[in-house]
Amino acid sequence: MSRSDAAVELDGQGLTFVQSIEPRGFLWLSLKHGLLNLVTLTTHRFWGQSEVRRWIWNATDLDGEPLDYVGGGLELFLGFLLKVLTIGGPLLAAVLAVQAWGPLWGAPVAAAAWLIIAFIDGFGRFGAFLYMASRTEWRGENFELEGSPLAFALAHMRDASLCLATFGWWQPVAHRRQAQSLWGGLTFQGRNFRFDMAASNRSPVYSAYAIGWFGTVMVLLFGAGVLLGLASGFFPTPEVGAAPSIGQLLALFALAVGLWVLLTVIWAPYQAARRTSIAAGLGFALPIGWGDMARLNAVNAFLRFASLGVLAPVVQARTSAFLLARLRGTLTAQ
Repeated sequence: MSRSDAAVELDGQGLTFVQSIEPRGFLWLSLKHGLLNLVTLTTHRFWGQSEVRRWIWNATDLDGEPLDYVGGGLELFLGFLLKVLTIGGPLLAAVLAVQAWGPLWGAPVAAAAWLIIAFIDGFGRFGAFLYMASRTEWRGENFELEGSPLAFALAHMRDASLCLATFGWWQPVAHRRQAQSLWGGLTFQGRNFRFDMAASNRSPVYSAYAIGWFGTVMVLLFGAGVLLGLASGFFPTPEVGAAPSIGQLLALFALAVGLWVLLTVIWAPYQAARRTSIAAGLGFALPIGWGDMARLNAVNAFLRFASLGVLAPVVQARTSAFLLARLRGTLTAQ
């Protein structure tokens, strides 16, 4: 059992977190849900996700009493269907418009679809956070979320547009603003959890983001070179117009897996910096070395690929244990 120096303060009383998450204990859970996902053609994953959350919540104590997750798989499944239906409509309209009128005349429809999808995605993110809060209980009482889903969706649409216009460089600002809206609106027993944006901004993130951004550009250029046959002398690339051999397909798959793992490592500094920044806004210190984050990402990616996703619960448990064990400071509800 790991006791961190993180606490929540209610009525002037500091309540210490104690997490006893053991990732190896999630192995049987992974195998069970992996088999059920295979039988149900992955439909069972929503029920599996609910049970994994319940295990992680129950392994996290606050003042000697565990958190409790009371959500269900059916709710997650219905939410997924709603998101697919609402996003699928604008996406299909954009594709049909471009096919029928060409890229030039179809562009306005595609742009409108982009804004609608960003709005729906923002609405869904607010709803997902609200769902998590309302399904998390401690001492028989659930957390709540204040704020307007409409305002959050509009802000998300604006941030998505700015990210597109700046080739992604607005993303760190968007992440902080979304954290302020969601975590800053969290309440328990009528008390608000404060998010200090000034404290969050004092934690640098852009140097780490630059590593991920430029690294991604290099990886994409290399991948494009392979697909265009420019790396045929170094990699078994199929010739244009020729059917690839089994060996070439396996080589391309291995390359894709390797590049994906590389991307998770490249973005590790920003992931660490972003989490540290958001934790600072909540009053926590979350010291994460980029090397530790990179190792976590690389091992998690390997476990996912090697098990074809079966070990996803183990990956989730490893990530939760990694973060909770490093929390320092006090989150105050007032």
